[in-house]
Amino acid sequence: MKTHILNQLINFFWMALCCTPLLWYWLLAGWDVWAWIFITVSCVMGLLPRPLLRWTQLATTRRGFEKLGVKTIRKLTQNGDWANAATRNTGNTVVNLTGAEKYRATINMYERFHLICGFFFLFSGLHAFTFGHWMLGVLILAANLVFNVAAIILQQYNRMRIDRLTREVL
Repeated sequence: MKTHILNQLINFFWMALCCTPLLWYWLLAGWDVWAWIFITVSCVMGLLPRPLLRWTQLATTRRGFEKLGVKTIRKLTQNGDWANAATRNTGNTVVNLTGAEKYRATINMYERFHLICGFFFLFSGLHAFTFGHWMLGVLILAANLVFNVAAIILQQYNRMRIDRLTREVL
């Protein structure tokens, strides 16, 4: 229970911090047809079949992910190193092949969620620049890196680790 509460607090912190500039911008600019277009295109991008999303793969090796900062990202997220240490949780999510498949489905869901959000943040940031809201545009794009790109890096890294472990078992 303690682990669950801490993870939810971490999740709420990052969501509140990173979504604030986005919400602030759309409240300031006014929700218009562009917002609906951005949501639609973002959802379409996030719902594409996996083979069509290969171009979103940010690295293919452990070293590549480490260069992108995955070790730091792992420390700061829900179910991350610091959260597990604070609650004395082992963090072992996968103990067999069934668990690996279940975890892979969770990874895919999180990656797609952050891909959809990432495109919406990107389009919103560009919209802010287009209409002269430079500071909000910068804040939205910075929040996109922290909230979405970092999460995508982590999910892709986790998928690579699970794929390697299941190949070794099979």
